[in-house]
Amino acid sequence: MPIRWPWKRTDEIAIEWRELGWDIHSHLAPGVDDGATNVDEALDMVRGMSALGYRGMVITPHIMADLYPNNPETLRPAFAKLQQAVSDLDIHMELQLAAEYHMDHEFMALLPEGELMTIPWEYEGNHKTLVLVEFGFHQAPEQAMVEEVLFTLQTRGITPLLAHCERYPYLHRNDNLLRMWFDRGGWLSINAASLVGAYGPETKEMAERAMQAGWVSFLCTDAHGMRHVHAMASLVRSKIVKQWLESGHSKHAGLGVRPKI
Repeated sequence: MPIRWPWKRTDEIAIEWRELGWDIHSHLAPGVDDGATNVDEALDMVRGMSALGYRGMVITPHIMADLYPNNPETLRPAFAKLQQAVSDLDIHMELQLAAEYHMDHEFMALLPEGELMTIPWEYEGNHKTLVLVEFGFHQAPEQAMVEEVLFTLQTRGITPLLAHCERYPYLHRNDNLLRMWFDRGGWLSINAASLVGAYGPETKEMAERAMQAGWVSFLCTDAHGMRHVHAMASLVRSKIVKQWLESGHSKHAGLGVRPKI
């Protein structure tokens, strides 16, 4: 039985998802974190993103010392299984492996010269190397630690990209840390699910505020399951997403940029 997607075809919608091209934050590597538990679950999400018009996805499993102690060697075999399944089924989706790093002691130890799973990117003719990082959800990182991350990565020629900048509750009333991140050359992303209210009104308001401020470079699925693909699809007629795309702040692949695979 064919899958019936709960959204309209891309040639009938207000936002052309194919213009974004690549989703650069997802958890589809099977069985390595709290995302897809098997290849079939991951394939459902790949099919959903393909149906929207995306042509590529960067798979970014968690690397978190206490909970998901992953590294390139543990992640590459799981990614290879997904990549092979996508190829075998002739699904038109390019995949690339990177990681989402929790800003913990092990990540800090990698900063000076350790191997990082990065995302090669091109923006307005300039080549960039991105690394996706996340803060802890319950306690703000020390400003000195954030400054060290920004300085050391940029010294290495790497642009730090903050995952789901809207989801840290301690920043909702005081966003100075986000302002500093942006002012010092860090890039920021938000999750589609936040814009549809999945994490509550304060998170949604923070996401909208960050977009309107011009801080946001990427709108991502952060896909752990089909609910996150559905969230992206439901933004098809979002006025704030449309305004953000028209503002030129988006650095997605469909706007003259794409990763160098």
